Amino acid sequence: MNKNQVTQRIHVHKGLSLYKTGRSPYYFARIWDPINKKYLTRSTKETTRIDAREVAQEFFLKLQNTTFKKIPTNKTFNYFSSLLMKQQRSMSGKTRSKRFHLDDEGLLLRKNDGINEYFGNRDIKDISTYDLRNYLTFLDENRQKGLSASFQSKHLIVISKVLKIAFEKGVLDKIPMVPKISKKDNPRPTFTEKKYKLFLKTTREVIDNQVEVRGIQITDELYYFFVFIVHSFMRPTESEVFSVKHQDIEVKYKPNRLEIRVKGKTGYRVVSTMPDALDFYDKLRILNPDYKPDDYLFFNNYPNRSTAIRNVNRQFNYILNLAKIKETSDGQILTPYALRHYSLQTRLVKSKGKVNIFNLAKNAGTSVEQLERFYLKNLEMNDDLVENLQTF
Repeated sequence: MNKNQVTQRIHVHKGLSLYKTGRSPYYFARIWDPINKKYLTRSTKETTRIDAREVAQEFFLKLQNTTFKKIPTNKTFNYFSSLLMKQQRSMSGKTRSKRFHLDDEGLLLRKNDGINEYFGNRDIKDISTYDLRNYLTFLDENRQKGLSASFQSKHLIVISKVLKIAFEKGVLDKIPMVPKISKKDNPRPTFTEKKYKLFLKTTREVIDNQVEVRGIQITDELYYFFVFIVHSFMRPTESEVFSVKHQDIEVKYKPNRLEIRVKGKTGYRVVSTMPDALDFYDKLRILNPDYKPDDYLFFNNYPNRSTAIRNVNRQFNYILNLAKIKETSDGQILTPYALRHYSLQTRLVKSKGKVNIFNLAKNAGTSVEQLERFYLKNLEMNDDLVENLQTF
Protein backbone atom coordinates (compact mmCIF):
# COMPACT_ATOMS: atom_id res chain seq x y z
CA MET A 1 0.00 0.00 0.00
CA ASN A 2 1.17 3.55 -0.77
CA LYS A 3 2.40 5.04 2.53
CA ASN A 4 0.94 8.42 1.56
CA GLN A 5 -2.54 6.94 1.11
CA VAL A 6 -5.14 8.14 3.62
CA THR A 7 -6.04 5.30 6.00
CA GLN A 8 -8.58 7.14 8.20
CA ARG A 9 -10.67 10.28 7.64
CA ILE A 10 -12.84 11.94 10.31
CA HIS A 11 -15.14 14.89 9.65
CA VAL A 12 -15.06 17.29 12.63
CA HIS A 13 -17.16 20.18 11.30
CA LYS A 14 -17.38 22.39 8.23
CA GLY A 15 -13.86 23.32 7.12
CA LEU A 16 -12.10 20.89 9.49
CA SER A 17 -11.35 17.19 9.28
CA LEU A 18 -8.76 14.71 10.55
CA TYR A 19 -6.91 12.03 8.63
CA LYS A 20 -4.06 9.55 8.98
CA THR A 21 -1.64 8.05 6.45
CA GLY A 22 0.48 4.94 6.52
CA ARG A 23 3.61 7.08 6.80
CA SER A 24 2.93 8.58 10.23
CA PRO A 25 1.32 7.42 13.52
CA TYR A 26 -0.08 10.93 14.03
CA TYR A 27 -3.39 12.44 12.98
CA PHE A 28 -3.27 15.41 10.59
CA ALA A 29 -5.71 18.32 10.63
CA ARG A 30 -7.08 19.36 7.21
CA ILE A 31 -8.37 22.96 7.36
CA TRP A 32 -10.12 24.92 4.61
CA ASP A 33 -8.63 28.39 4.00
CA PRO A 34 -11.49 30.57 2.61
CA ILE A 35 -9.17 33.50 1.83
CA ASN A 36 -6.74 31.59 -0.40
CA LYS A 37 -9.27 28.93 -1.48
CA LYS A 38 -7.14 25.94 -0.51
CA TYR A 39 -6.67 23.35 2.25
CA LEU A 40 -3.97 23.64 4.91
CA THR A 41 -2.55 20.60 6.68
CA ARG A 42 -0.99 20.50 10.14
CA SER A 43 0.25 17.55 12.16
CA THR A 44 -1.53 17.30 15.50
CA LYS A 45 1.37 15.26 16.95
CA GLU A 46 -1.33 13.12 18.60
CA THR A 47 -2.01 9.42 18.06
CA THR A 48 -5.46 9.24 19.67
CA ARG A 49 -8.60 10.59 18.02
CA ILE A 50 -9.85 12.54 21.06
CA ASP A 51 -6.56 14.38 21.64
CA ALA A 52 -6.16 14.99 17.91
CA ARG A 53 -9.63 16.63 17.74
CA GLU A 54 -8.71 19.06 20.54
CA VAL A 55 -5.43 20.06 18.88
CA ALA A 56 -7.14 20.40 15.48
CA GLN A 57 -9.77 22.71 17.01
CA GLU A 58 -7.01 24.88 18.48
CA PHE A 59 -5.34 25.09 15.06
CA PHE A 60 -8.65 26.01 13.45
CA LEU A 61 -9.42 28.79 15.96
CA LYS A 62 -5.92 30.21 15.74
CA LEU A 63 -6.06 30.31 11.94
CA GLN A 64 -9.50 31.92 12.08
CA ASN A 65 -8.00 34.76 14.12
CA THR A 66 -4.86 35.16 12.02
CA THR A 67 -4.55 33.66 8.54
CA PHE A 68 -8.26 33.63 7.66
CA LYS A 69 -8.88 37.30 8.34
CA LYS A 70 -8.28 39.77 5.53
CA ILE A 71 -4.81 41.26 6.03
CA PRO A 72 -3.76 44.47 4.23
CA THR A 73 -1.38 43.47 1.44
CA ASN A 74 1.44 45.68 2.73
CA LYS A 75 1.34 43.88 6.11
CA THR A 76 1.67 40.34 4.76
CA PHE A 77 4.77 38.15 4.73
CA ASN A 78 4.44 38.00 0.92
CA TYR A 79 4.82 41.77 0.67
CA PHE A 80 8.08 41.89 2.61
CA SER A 81 9.31 38.77 0.82
CA SER A 82 8.87 40.59 -2.51
CA LEU A 83 10.86 43.56 -1.13
CA LEU A 84 13.71 41.23 -0.19
CA MET A 85 13.75 39.59 -3.64
CA LYS A 86 13.71 43.00 -5.36
CA GLN A 87 16.61 44.18 -3.18
CA GLN A 88 18.71 41.07 -3.84
CA ARG A 89 18.07 41.12 -7.60
CA SER A 90 19.37 44.70 -7.75
CA MET A 91 22.59 43.57 -6.02
CA SER A 92 23.16 40.51 -8.22
CA GLY A 93 25.89 41.01 -10.79
CA LYS A 94 26.94 44.30 -9.16
CA THR A 95 28.03 44.17 -5.54
CA ARG A 96 27.31 40.41 -5.38
CA SER A 97 27.58 37.48 -7.79
CA LYS A 98 25.08 37.07 -10.65
CA ARG A 99 23.43 34.14 -8.88
CA PHE A 100 23.23 35.88 -5.49
CA HIS A 101 19.42 36.14 -5.44
CA LEU A 102 18.60 32.69 -6.83
CA ASP A 103 19.09 30.49 -3.76
CA ASP A 104 16.83 32.58 -1.51
CA GLU A 105 14.17 32.86 -4.20
CA GLY A 106 14.22 29.09 -4.64
CA LEU A 107 13.28 28.61 -0.97
CA LEU A 108 10.74 31.44 -0.95
CA LEU A 109 8.89 30.45 -4.12
CA ARG A 110 9.10 26.66 -3.86
CA LYS A 111 5.73 24.99 -4.55
CA ASN A 112 3.85 23.02 -1.85
CA ASP A 113 6.27 23.63 1.02
CA GLY A 114 8.05 26.87 0.18
CA ILE A 115 8.35 29.71 2.68
CA ASN A 116 5.84 31.97 0.89
CA GLU A 117 3.45 29.06 0.52
CA TYR A 118 3.46 28.61 4.29
CA PHE A 119 3.68 32.19 5.62
CA GLY A 120 2.70 34.23 2.56
CA ASN A 121 -0.70 35.75 3.40
CA ARG A 122 -0.17 35.90 7.14
CA ASP A 123 0.18 39.19 9.00
CA ILE A 124 3.93 39.40 9.52
CA LYS A 125 3.36 40.77 13.05
CA ASP A 126 1.66 37.49 14.06
CA ILE A 127 4.61 35.25 13.16
CA SER A 128 6.22 33.91 16.34
CA THR A 129 9.14 31.68 17.30
CA TYR A 130 6.62 28.84 17.69
CA ASP A 131 5.52 29.35 14.06
CA LEU A 132 9.12 29.13 12.85
CA ARG A 133 9.63 25.88 14.77
CA ASN A 134 6.34 24.53 13.46
CA TYR A 135 7.41 25.35 9.91
CA LEU A 136 10.48 23.12 10.31
CA THR A 137 8.20 20.33 11.55
CA PHE A 138 5.96 20.87 8.53
CA LEU A 139 8.96 20.58 6.18
CA ASP A 140 10.02 17.26 7.69
CA GLU A 141 6.51 15.81 7.58
CA ASN A 142 6.45 16.30 3.81
CA ARG A 143 9.63 14.27 3.34
CA GLN A 144 10.67 10.67 3.80
CA LYS A 145 13.93 11.89 5.30
CA GLY A 146 14.06 15.04 7.41
CA LEU A 147 15.98 18.11 6.28
CA SER A 148 19.60 18.31 7.40
CA ALA A 149 20.57 20.91 10.01
CA SER A 150 22.29 23.02 7.35
CA PHE A 151 19.16 23.13 5.14
CA GLN A 152 16.94 23.94 8.12
CA SER A 153 19.29 26.82 8.89
CA LYS A 154 19.07 28.06 5.29
CA HIS A 155 15.27 28.22 5.53
CA LEU A 156 15.45 30.12 8.83
CA ILE A 157 18.08 32.54 7.49
CA VAL A 158 15.84 33.47 4.55
CA ILE A 159 12.83 33.93 6.85
CA SER A 160 14.96 36.12 9.13
CA LYS A 161 15.93 38.30 6.16
CA VAL A 162 12.25 38.91 5.39
CA LEU A 163 11.47 39.67 9.04
CA LYS A 164 14.43 42.07 9.16
CA ILE A 165 13.00 44.04 6.22
CA ALA A 166 9.69 44.37 8.12
CA PHE A 167 11.62 45.51 11.20
CA GLU A 168 13.57 48.10 9.19
CA LYS A 169 10.29 49.39 7.70
CA GLY A 170 8.94 49.90 11.23
CA VAL A 171 6.22 47.24 10.99
CA LEU A 172 7.82 44.95 13.59
CA ASP A 173 8.88 46.17 17.04
CA LYS A 174 11.21 43.20 17.35
CA ILE A 175 12.22 40.15 15.33
CA PRO A 176 11.07 36.77 16.72
CA MET A 177 13.83 34.64 18.20
CA VAL A 178 14.99 32.10 15.62
CA PRO A 179 15.04 28.46 16.87
CA LYS A 180 18.54 27.10 17.36
CA ILE A 181 19.55 24.26 15.06
CA SER A 182 22.18 21.86 16.35
CA LYS A 183 24.76 21.32 13.64
CA LYS A 184 27.30 18.61 13.14
CA ASP A 185 30.16 19.97 11.07
CA ASN A 186 31.40 17.72 8.30
CA PRO A 187 35.13 18.08 7.74
CA ARG A 188 36.09 19.82 4.50
CA PRO A 189 37.30 17.26 1.94
CA THR A 190 40.92 18.10 1.23
CA PHE A 191 44.24 16.67 0.03
CA THR A 192 46.89 15.30 2.32
CA GLU A 193 50.42 16.48 1.54
CA LYS A 194 51.24 13.10 0.00
CA LYS A 195 48.11 12.99 -2.17
CA TYR A 196 48.57 16.58 -3.31
CA LYS A 197 52.11 15.80 -4.54
CA LEU A 198 50.78 12.68 -6.31
CA PHE A 199 48.00 14.77 -7.85
CA LEU A 200 50.50 17.29 -9.31
CA LYS A 201 52.82 14.50 -10.48
CA THR A 202 49.94 12.75 -12.27
CA THR A 203 48.86 16.07 -13.83
CA ARG A 204 52.36 16.60 -15.28
CA GLU A 205 52.39 13.05 -16.64
CA VAL A 206 49.06 13.39 -18.50
CA ILE A 207 50.27 16.71 -19.94
CA ASP A 208 53.47 15.06 -21.21
CA ASN A 209 51.39 12.24 -22.71
CA GLN A 210 49.05 14.75 -24.44
CA VAL A 211 46.00 13.11 -22.91
CA GLU A 212 42.57 14.33 -24.03
CA VAL A 213 39.33 14.27 -22.05
CA ARG A 214 36.25 14.46 -24.29
CA GLY A 215 38.43 15.71 -27.12
CA ILE A 216 40.04 18.52 -25.07
CA GLN A 217 43.75 18.17 -24.39
CA ILE A 218 45.10 18.63 -20.87
CA THR A 219 47.75 21.35 -21.04
CA ASP A 220 50.17 23.28 -18.82
CA GLU A 221 47.44 25.87 -18.31
CA LEU A 222 45.46 23.35 -16.23
CA TYR A 223 48.53 22.65 -14.08
CA TYR A 224 49.02 26.35 -13.40
CA PHE A 225 45.31 26.67 -12.66
CA PHE A 226 45.61 24.06 -9.89
CA VAL A 227 48.71 25.52 -8.24
CA PHE A 228 47.40 29.08 -8.63
CA ILE A 229 44.34 28.25 -6.51
CA VAL A 230 46.54 26.75 -3.80
CA HIS A 231 48.78 29.84 -3.73
CA SER A 232 45.94 32.37 -3.86
CA PHE A 233 43.28 30.75 -1.58
CA MET A 234 40.67 31.54 -4.25
CA ARG A 235 37.48 29.60 -4.86
CA PRO A 236 37.27 27.56 -8.10
CA THR A 237 33.99 29.29 -9.00
CA GLU A 238 32.66 31.50 -11.77
CA SER A 239 32.59 34.52 -9.46
CA GLU A 240 36.20 34.09 -8.29
CA VAL A 241 39.13 32.47 -10.14
CA PHE A 242 37.15 31.94 -13.37
CA SER A 243 36.20 35.63 -13.45
CA VAL A 244 39.74 37.01 -13.01
CA LYS A 245 41.10 38.96 -15.99
CA HIS A 246 44.62 40.27 -16.53
CA GLN A 247 43.40 43.80 -15.85
CA ASP A 248 42.35 42.69 -12.34
CA ILE A 249 45.92 41.77 -11.39
CA GLU A 250 48.69 43.99 -10.07
CA VAL A 251 52.23 42.72 -9.46
CA LYS A 252 53.72 43.82 -6.14
CA TYR A 253 57.17 43.38 -4.59
CA LYS A 254 58.62 43.41 -1.06
CA PRO A 255 57.06 41.00 -0.40
CA ASN A 256 56.54 39.42 -3.81
CA ARG A 257 52.84 38.86 -4.53
CA LEU A 258 49.96 39.43 -6.87
CA GLU A 259 47.09 41.63 -5.76
CA ILE A 260 43.88 40.47 -7.44
CA ARG A 261 40.57 42.33 -7.40
CA VAL A 262 37.73 39.87 -6.90
CA LYS A 263 33.94 40.09 -6.57
CA GLY A 264 33.42 36.77 -4.89
CA LYS A 265 30.98 34.92 -2.65
CA THR A 266 31.42 37.43 0.17
CA GLY A 267 31.54 40.54 -2.03
CA TYR A 268 34.44 42.67 -3.29
CA ARG A 269 37.92 42.06 -1.89
CA VAL A 270 41.59 42.25 -2.87
CA VAL A 271 43.43 38.92 -2.71
CA SER A 272 47.13 38.94 -1.85
CA THR A 273 48.78 35.74 -3.07
CA MET A 274 51.74 33.69 -1.88
CA PRO A 275 55.10 34.52 -3.60
CA ASP A 276 55.05 31.52 -5.97
CA ALA A 277 51.85 32.78 -7.61
CA LEU A 278 53.93 35.51 -9.23
CA ASP A 279 56.08 32.87 -10.94
CA PHE A 280 52.99 30.98 -12.13
CA TYR A 281 51.58 34.23 -13.52
CA ASP A 282 54.77 34.83 -15.53
CA LYS A 283 54.54 31.32 -16.99
CA LEU A 284 50.88 31.86 -17.91
CA ARG A 285 51.81 35.03 -19.81
CA ILE A 286 54.50 33.11 -21.68
CA LEU A 287 51.90 30.46 -22.60
CA ASN A 288 49.57 33.17 -23.91
CA PRO A 289 51.87 35.98 -25.14
CA ASP A 290 49.13 37.77 -27.10
CA TYR A 291 46.85 38.29 -24.12
CA LYS A 292 44.85 41.51 -23.77
CA PRO A 293 43.98 43.27 -20.48
CA ASP A 294 40.35 42.15 -20.66
CA ASP A 295 41.22 38.51 -21.42
CA TYR A 296 40.46 35.95 -18.73
CA LEU A 297 43.51 34.73 -16.84
CA PHE A 298 42.51 31.08 -17.34
CA PHE A 299 40.94 29.38 -20.36
CA ASN A 300 40.18 32.58 -22.25
CA ASN A 301 39.29 30.53 -25.34
CA TYR A 302 36.07 29.61 -23.51
CA PRO A 303 34.17 32.91 -23.08
CA ASN A 304 31.27 30.92 -21.64
CA ARG A 305 32.68 30.43 -18.16
CA SER A 306 30.25 27.62 -17.35
CA THR A 307 31.82 25.63 -20.20
CA ALA A 308 35.30 26.35 -18.84
CA ILE A 309 34.23 25.12 -15.38
CA ARG A 310 32.77 21.89 -16.78
CA ASN A 311 35.97 21.19 -18.73
CA VAL A 312 38.12 21.73 -15.64
CA ASN A 313 35.88 19.50 -13.51
CA ARG A 314 36.08 16.66 -16.04
CA GLN A 315 39.85 16.91 -16.33
CA PHE A 316 40.26 17.21 -12.55
CA ASN A 317 38.18 14.03 -12.04
CA TYR A 318 40.11 12.21 -14.76
CA ILE A 319 43.42 12.94 -13.01
CA LEU A 320 42.08 11.93 -9.58
CA ASN A 321 40.72 8.64 -10.94
CA LEU A 322 43.99 7.92 -12.74
CA ALA A 323 45.93 8.55 -9.52
CA LYS A 324 43.31 6.58 -7.52
CA ILE A 325 42.80 9.40 -5.01
CA LYS A 326 39.23 10.39 -5.78
CA GLU A 327 38.07 9.76 -2.21
CA THR A 328 39.47 10.87 1.14
CA SER A 329 40.22 8.34 3.87
CA ASP A 330 36.76 8.97 5.40
CA GLY A 331 34.95 8.43 2.10
CA GLN A 332 34.39 12.04 0.98
CA ILE A 333 34.67 12.90 -2.71
CA LEU A 334 37.33 15.42 -3.72
CA THR A 335 36.28 18.34 -5.93
CA PRO A 336 38.32 21.35 -7.15
CA TYR A 337 37.25 23.04 -3.90
CA ALA A 338 39.66 20.64 -2.15
CA LEU A 339 42.52 22.74 -3.58
CA ARG A 340 41.27 25.79 -1.67
CA HIS A 341 40.77 23.75 1.51
CA TYR A 342 44.29 22.38 1.13
CA SER A 343 45.71 25.89 0.68
CA LEU A 344 44.08 27.18 3.90
CA GLN A 345 45.00 24.06 5.84
CA THR A 346 48.62 24.21 4.64
CA ARG A 347 48.98 27.92 5.43
CA LEU A 348 47.82 27.31 9.00
CA VAL A 349 50.11 24.32 9.50
CA LYS A 350 53.26 25.55 7.75
CA SER A 351 53.17 28.97 9.40
CA LYS A 352 53.71 27.07 12.66
CA GLY A 353 51.07 29.18 14.36
CA LYS A 354 52.45 32.53 13.21
CA VAL A 355 49.85 33.35 10.58
CA ASN A 356 47.36 36.06 11.57
CA ILE A 357 44.05 34.26 11.19
CA PHE A 358 42.14 37.55 10.87
CA ASN A 359 44.23 38.53 7.83
CA LEU A 360 43.99 35.01 6.41
CA ALA A 361 40.19 35.01 6.76
CA LYS A 362 39.89 38.45 5.13
CA ASN A 363 42.24 37.50 2.29
CA ALA A 364 40.42 34.23 1.59
CA GLY A 365 36.95 35.81 1.76
CA THR A 366 35.87 33.72 4.73
CA SER A 367 35.48 34.27 8.48
CA VAL A 368 37.55 33.45 11.54
CA GLU A 369 34.60 31.34 12.71
CA GLN A 370 34.84 29.20 9.57
CA LEU A 371 38.61 28.78 10.01
CA GLU A 372 38.09 27.74 13.62
CA ARG A 373 35.20 25.36 12.86
CA PHE A 374 36.77 23.52 9.96
CA TYR A 375 40.55 23.88 10.31
CA LEU A 376 41.89 25.16 13.63
CA LYS A 377 39.92 22.83 15.91
CA ASN A 378 41.49 19.82 14.16
CA LEU A 379 45.00 21.27 14.22
CA GLU A 380 47.22 19.23 16.53
CA MET A 381 49.68 21.10 18.75
CA ASN A 382 53.37 20.41 18.09
CA ASP A 383 56.63 21.83 19.47
CA ASP A 384 56.70 24.76 17.01
CA LEU A 385 53.10 25.73 17.74
CA VAL A 386 53.67 25.58 21.51
CA GLU A 387 56.87 27.63 21.18
CA ASN A 388 55.05 30.34 19.17
CA LEU A 389 52.19 30.25 21.66
CA GLN A 390 54.66 31.08 24.46
CA THR A 391 56.49 33.82 22.51
CA PHE A 392 55.83 37.49 23.35
